[in-house]
Amino acid sequence: MSVPTSVLLSRLSAAGYTFFSGVPCSHFADLFERAAESGALTDVPAANEGSAVALAAGAALSGQRAVVALQNSGLGHVVNPLTSLLMVNRIPVLLLISVRGHPDESADEPQHIFMGAATKAILDQLAIDWDEFDGTTSGLDRLLVRAAEAHRQEAPFAVLLRKGQLTPSAAGATPDAPDYPLSAGEAIELICQRLDPTTSIVSTTGFITRELFRIDDRPENFYMQGSLGHCSALAAGLAIAMPNRPVLALDGDGGALMHMGVMSTIGHTQPQNLIHVVLDNESYASTGGQASTSRSSSLDLVASACGYRSSVRCAEAGDILKAMEHFATTRGPHFLLCKINRSHPATLPRVTTRHTPVGNKRRFQDAMGRHVLEPSAAG
Repeated sequence: MSVPTSVLLSRLSAAGYTFFSGVPCSHFADLFERAAESGALTDVPAANEGSAVALAAGAALSGQRAVVALQNSGLGHVVNPLTSLLMVNRIPVLLLISVRGHPDESADEPQHIFMGAATKAILDQLAIDWDEFDGTTSGLDRLLVRAAEAHRQEAPFAVLLRKGQLTPSAAGATPDAPDYPLSAGEAIELICQRLDPTTSIVSTTGFITRELFRIDDRPENFYMQGSLGHCSALAAGLAIAMPNRPVLALDGDGGALMHMGVMSTIGHTQPQNLIHVVLDNESYASTGGQASTSRSSSLDLVASACGYRSSVRCAEAGDILKAMEHFATTRGPHFLLCKINRSHPATLPRVTTRHTPVGNKRRFQDAMGRHVLEPSAAG
C-alpha cells in the first residue's frame, strides 16, 4: 500500500508544516523534488542530516513547524543534534525516516544491514517517540495526529517509511541539468588513463563506485558502499599512513559537500601523494537526481583556500588529461573538480555482484602488500 507524494505534502501543509530540509534518499526521490516545487513549504537543502536537523530547529525556534527527511543511515549524523539540541531544549521537529535494510524485507545492499536492524532500537534508546507508516492515507492522518501531540509536548516525533510507500506524483517542472560534455564514466576513463598502475583508488558510494567498477575493476580499488561523505577522509588516512603510495579519492559533489571540513584537514596535513577528484554533476544522481548545492559553490576555490598545493577545475577531456599529467610529476595534495553531466548507462553493475565488502577489503589490502614502492621522486 502507498500514498502519492502529493497527498503527504498536502497533509503536512494542512497540519501547519512550513519548513522542509533533509538529505535525499532513493526511497524519497519524488518527495524531495515535489517539496522543492511546493509553494507551501520553505525547502532548504542540507549538506548532511545533522545540519538538516539544526536548520529545522532554527525554523522551529521561530515558531514554524519543521520537517526533516532522511535515510536511516543518516541517524548516525543526527544523534548529537537530536539529543543535545532538540531533546535538551525541547524543540519539536517531525522526522521522516526511510528505512533501508529493514530486517522484515528482502536483503538490501550490505551497507544497510546494521542500521536497518538497529533503527528502532536507536530511537528507543534516545527516547524519541516513533511509529511505522502503513502506506494508507488514514494511517498517515493517524501519524500526523501523534506528531501534533508530540509538538504540544515540545518533543520530536519520527515516522518510519519503507520502500514503495510513497508513489510519485504527476511530474512537475524538470530541474535544469548541467550541460557539460563529459559523463561520469567518460571522466573516470580519462583519469584512469593517466594513473600510475599502483595507485590506490578510494571511490565514493553510489553511481561513482558503480561506474569505476564497470570501467576498471582492479584489486587496487576500494569501493565505499555507504558512508557518504567519508571518501576523501578515508583516502587521506591511507595516503598519510603510506606516504610512498599514490592515492586517489574519487569523490562526488554530494559527498564532498557533506563533510567539506575534511578538505581543511587535507590542506593542513599535506599528504603529498594524494589526488582528490570530485565528479560534480550538481546533483545526487544515485538517489534520483535531486539538485545539490554545488552549482552555487566553488569547490576548487575551497580546496585552494584550504591549502591544497594545486586545484584545477575542468569540463573538457583535454584539461583532465593535462591536469592528471601535472599531478603525476608534482607533490600534492592535488584537487581536481570535474564538471560533468548526469548521464549514465541504463544499467550499472553493483559491486556486490562480484565482491562482498570484506572480500573487497581483503583484495585491496593484498594488492597494497604486493606493490613495493620506492620513495617518490616527485618535485
